[in-house]
Amino acid sequence: MRIVASSALVIREAHAAWDEFLDTLIDFGIPLDEAQTPRETVGRITRSLYLGGEPVQALALLARVEERARYARTPLDAGSLDGPLRVVRAAVAARASRRTRLRAALLPPSVLQRWRYQLVTGGAELIGSFGRTWDTVVRLLSPRRLLPGRPSR
Repeated sequence: MRIVASSALVIREAHAAWDEFLDTLIDFGIPLDEAQTPRETVGRITRSLYLGGEPVQALALLARVEERARYARTPLDAGSLDGPLRVVRAAVAARASRRTRLRAALLPPSVLQRWRYQLVTGGAELIGSFGRTWDTVVRLLSPRRLLPGRPSR
């Protein structure tokens, strides 16, 4: 007997699995095309890596689940997507060089991209916060606020 998950949970899991698949492609240096649908992405990857058999079936499942999560009224509940993700990752890794596999394991580019993004957005947030604080201090210390009928800015 299978427990039926809520649609929101199924959609979240589908997107998480698809994001993990895209991270795998980034980690192994396979270029992404943001304009492609999941089905087109899977077709391109299947052709470019000369995949067949179980990896193709796993990729097709990931694409179907993601497309249903994005576009359909009811998402496709395929259960756990960990197995298909492992199959795809193994197939992609098998076609990569030793250096690429080592880099993907030790310093995955997808993780480094997230760190870089967090560093940049965190720095911008810090600068914005400092600017707001500075404006408040200047406004409080301005002698103009003591003049009657004059706005302090």
